[in-house]
Amino acid sequence: MRYTLKQLKYIEVAARHKSISRASQELNISPSSISSAIDAIEQDTNRPLFERLPSKGISPTQFGHTFLSHARQFLKAHRNFEESIMEQSSMVGGGIRMGCFTPAAPIILPLVIQEIAQGHPDILIQFSEGDSQDIYQDLLESNIDLAFGFQLDPPAANLTFIPLFKAPPHIVLPKDHPLARESILSLKDVHELPMILLDLKLTRDYMFGLFTKEGLTPKISYSSKSSEMVRSMVAAGLGYSIFHLRPLKKQQYTVGDLVRIPTTQTYQSVAFGILHREDASLSRADRVMIETCQHLKKTGAFQKVTLPFNTSE
Repeated sequence: MRYTLKQLKYIEVAARHKSISRASQELNISPSSISSAIDAIEQDTNRPLFERLPSKGISPTQFGHTFLSHARQFLKAHRNFEESIMEQSSMVGGGIRMGCFTPAAPIILPLVIQEIAQGHPDILIQFSEGDSQDIYQDLLESNIDLAFGFQLDPPAANLTFIPLFKAPPHIVLPKDHPLARESILSLKDVHELPMILLDLKLTRDYMFGLFTKEGLTPKISYSSKSSEMVRSMVAAGLGYSIFHLRPLKKQQYTVGDLVRIPTTQTYQSVAFGILHREDASLSRADRVMIETCQHLKKTGAFQKVTLPFNTSE
């Protein structure tokens, strides 16, 4: 079996876009060139890499998922090889495919990107956002190199977690709510009030788990998969919610405003950090990302994105 780097790259980009036409646009080549690369490998392996879905693009077969996982590891190794040849340069370059838990992306990424851009302007970062489960699966399938996310309990198999900070839960209320002047709240104080749920799979399970441990049941009145939508609905006076992270700057809302109040220390904090595959071959750019985040941790930069105990906005 003989595959060229060009063929593997074409196939990887097509799989990422789930479309031959969109892949051709990114690579600035004809769709027939990508189709030819796919056909050549399918003929050589005698196995289909993709299912062709009329009007819906392409989707990897089970064999295709396995092939792509190995191909991405190989392409990553090749990028590392090219970087090692350029070691004589003092500038670290290259690309990082970075995943991030969607609600955390607008809070964490600007902090990290700013630091990277100042010290290593030649590093290019391609971001993707998703639910925690999607991010973990993308890591395992080598769709991304690194990811920002929460530590699972129990920890995810075959993934290395590098902790950066712990984030305790805090309660978010409309600014004019009767409880908004409290310095600290418990779930017992709010469980009978209308709750606006951030409706992502692991987030939802975690939230219900908090109430279950207290023998309580939340009154879910609204839900959204967008953390910004949840915050806006709270500001508008439609209910309360629970978050672990807070924006770095005070936000303005179309209707109303909100306050953040810490919970008691009896509630478990969640650990946030960087994840990568245990067997991943980390590039110089990957290592710079990890080292930068560890530096931010040491300087206390991540304390800005959590709510300190017994304070409120």
